[in-house]
Amino acid sequence: MKEEFKRQFEEQGFVILKKVFTEEKLQEIRKLQDNIVRYADKNLEDPFLLWSLEHRNDQGVLYDLYQRHPEFQEMAKNKEILDCLESVLGENIYLYDNSLVYKPKGKRNAVAWHQDFISRPHEPLKIIVWMALDDVTKENGTVQVIPGSHKQGHLPWHRVNGETHHDRVNMEFVEKDRDKIVYAELEAGDVLLFNMLVLHGSDEVHTDTPRRVYRCSYQSMEKKIFTPRQSPIVMRGGSPEFLEKYYNKPQIKGKKKPFIKRAINKIGRILANYGGKTTTNKAY
Repeated sequence: MKEEFKRQFEEQGFVILKKVFTEEKLQEIRKLQDNIVRYADKNLEDPFLLWSLEHRNDQGVLYDLYQRHPEFQEMAKNKEILDCLESVLGENIYLYDNSLVYKPKGKRNAVAWHQDFISRPHEPLKIIVWMALDDVTKENGTVQVIPGSHKQGHLPWHRVNGETHHDRVNMEFVEKDRDKIVYAELEAGDVLLFNMLVLHGSDEVHTDTPRRVYRCSYQSMEKKIFTPRQSPIVMRGGSPEFLEKYYNKPQIKGKKKPFIKRAINKIGRILANYGGKTTTNKAY
């Protein structure tokens, strides 16, 4: 299976795994998602804002659910998914970020064409994993992909400030391959894995049929360990023998952290002591 996955993944840039999650698990997560949205709609205090982004329930994004709600941890650590990831990323994998994306009816819910992490060309490869909580179809706004587009590498892009999905590929790269666009339709419990450089987006839709997806991105630990918020979570591997192979520079005792990191840590402590909170809406 792993060899076939790797072959298809390298050629097309994406693969769909069928029926990875049971209906019982999906019902649990759907109910939890409904409750999270209800809480966010009340605009109540969010105790995680010192470390996480604010949920954008106006545009259908709930951030850092692995860290906030343990019910999502089983999904992110699914063995079938990690086995497939290992064929591309190797044995040592960590969770880069995670969120739940959905299409709130009556609100702006289109996702412009983009490559994930398009503004970070010097970071290592990440694989995006979409875990479908509902049947995800063309009618209720499934993701559109252009097969093989990851082979073009990082493409020219522009930013639209104030939007959750603010970094967007220049549209001429979509128009030239418009005849290749595929709607990646999924049944509830299916999983879509794709290279972060695959061109993708989704339409604005307004339907009573929900389209909820738990989205995680994963990266190898061999090149660089960094997350945009929260902290790195090892999903597989990470033994001392591995660390000694890839992180073998002598540690300088008593060495201070870079000034910017020390400043951020100090601000975080001050806010924690005084009950402050951050409210950035910048998406990653």
